[in-house]
Amino acid sequence: MYSHILVPVDESMLSAANVSSAVRLASQLGAKITFFHATPDLSATGEGALLRTMAPSEFLDAAIGDTNAVLSKAKIIALVAGVSCETEHKVCDHPAEAILEAVKLHGCDLIVMASRGVRGLASWLHSSQTERVLKKSPVALLITRVAASDPIKASERALSVIQDEHRSIAVVVRGMLDLVQQAYEPEGSLDIRSLEAMLAYLQAFPLQKHHPKEELFIHRRLRQRAPESEKLLLELEAQHVREHSLVNEVVRLANDVKSGDSASDQVLKDQIRTLGDAVWAHMQLEETVVLPLAKDRFQESDWDEIAVAFEGNNDPSFGDLPSAEFSRLFTRIANLLPA
Repeated sequence: MYSHILVPVDESMLSAANVSSAVRLASQLGAKITFFHATPDLSATGEGALLRTMAPSEFLDAAIGDTNAVLSKAKIIALVAGVSCETEHKVCDHPAEAILEAVKLHGCDLIVMASRGVRGLASWLHSSQTERVLKKSPVALLITRVAASDPIKASERALSVIQDEHRSIAVVVRGMLDLVQQAYEPEGSLDIRSLEAMLAYLQAFPLQKHHPKEELFIHRRLRQRAPESEKLLLELEAQHVREHSLVNEVVRLANDVKSGDSASDQVLKDQIRTLGDAVWAHMQLEETVVLPLAKDRFQESDWDEIAVAFEGNNDPSFGDLPSAEFSRLFTRIANLLPA
């Protein structure tokens, strides 16, 4: 059977669904995954060349783009499933060729991709990267979905957005735990600047947007569709309150350490671990119990409204920072994380 799967990834919802399918397959096969992301060569453009000369640091951020963010989310999915994985990024203008090179480089024996398609199954190959890979691939290619012939439903759209937000939060929390781990290395110290960026994200996004929308749009409907879930929902809402408190405490301790209070250093590290454990446990409960229950009880019309609500994160009643700002902040954080 297959032992090493190459999974190309990008920022799309279709790609996220493909990653989940690939991870499930790898788990069943006991296979390893290499997640691969290709980006165009920014320096080859006039704008990129000018930016590289005038503002090298900005050029670097722009060149990296969402690469680390995309790959970090894919890694989190594999991590949760217990699937061994690695990542690779290549700057190129020919993604299909880069995918095939990665197959040879890593010794992969299967490629798992999705296709956007054109006008249904009969023409899904036209003008697609999938077609180019299929024509030249030395290994098997599994197409998990052809979007043109199998459109994403409202429930899938909503769940994809919610789970993508969970992955973003998980990446940030993992980053905080990595900072603590690095601080224990010889001559290591806690990177307060990176920690502050991660805390800013947690304060602004899950606390002000994600959690309130879960309670308003998911919990409220579950109380209607599944009254027996009341105890579970109260527990989740109590966890939201506790996470708020833990984040605020970590912020306070980080400020103390930044001000020179060395006595707070160990307390801060311990509190970050406590916060990490709380967030992981909370998301696991949502992913394994709450969302499956909602999927079983909700109608497509419910999911359509939920999808619109979570996609519309510019609603001022849920905070002042537009969704594009969250995306940029998350990308900056992902670029701080180790590969």
